[in-house]
Amino acid sequence: MILRTIARPLLASAFVVSGIDALRARPATVDTAQPLVDAGRDALPAEVAAVVPANAATAMRVNGGLQIAGGVLLATGRVPRVASAVLAGTLIPTTVYDGAFWTETDPVRRETRKVSFIKNLGLLGGVLIASADTAGQPSLAWRGRRKADEAKMAVAAALPIGAKAGSSAWAQMAERATDDAHALGEHAHEWGEAAAGMLDRGRDQAEAVAMRVADRAPAVFEQARYQAGELTGAVADRAPVVADQLRASAQEAARHVRCRRRNWRTAGA
Repeated sequence: MILRTIARPLLASAFVVSGIDALRARPATVDTAQPLVDAGRDALPAEVAAVVPANAATAMRVNGGLQIAGGVLLATGRVPRVASAVLAGTLIPTTVYDGAFWTETDPVRRETRKVSFIKNLGLLGGVLIASADTAGQPSLAWRGRRKADEAKMAVAAALPIGAKAGSSAWAQMAERATDDAHALGEHAHEWGEAAAGMLDRGRDQAEAVAMRVADRAPAVFEQARYQAGELTGAVADRAPVVADQLRASAQEAARHVRCRRRNWRTAGA
């Protein structure tokens, strides 16, 4: 831990100083960097080259800003792996350009580019190591593989349990259905017995009513015949009186008719 605390600021210092120089964008440095920018834009695809500034001064300032930000993050130990990867990306253009130092005709410039090329290779190796340094912690790739393996193991362990739980659940459901069917059968038997009892009671009551009707039928018939005899006797007793009354009423009506006829004759004469 102490080694990293010391080494990271030392490695980052070179990038911070280089970034400050790039932000200043001295005319001589811009003239030197313009061929590098032009060659880089020509080598890149059209859609990527459109994003890269055509002006060397602008490209240097952007690259310098990335170097300063990445150097500060690396020195302070904040997201050091990401910062190291960004710093490695800022070194690639100048390293590729200085790699062809033997094409330089001026001996002084050729030597300068060679020294810059070797220095950039050393810095690139340092930031690549820093980008892979997990500080004793598992890397993201290892964590991802570990999580994937744990998920596979959990699924493999859960499948038999799920199958067993499923079969157990089906067995419980089947047992519950059997119990319900048995209980329903018992209830149906009880309901059938109750219905049979009701039918038996109804039949007994019907037979009792029929027997009572059969027992009382002769008495009812005798009573009806007696009442019919009494009614016939009463009619026979009243018949002479009624006949006399009808005859007297007929004679009275005939007398009135004769009187009226004589009156009509007298009045006509």
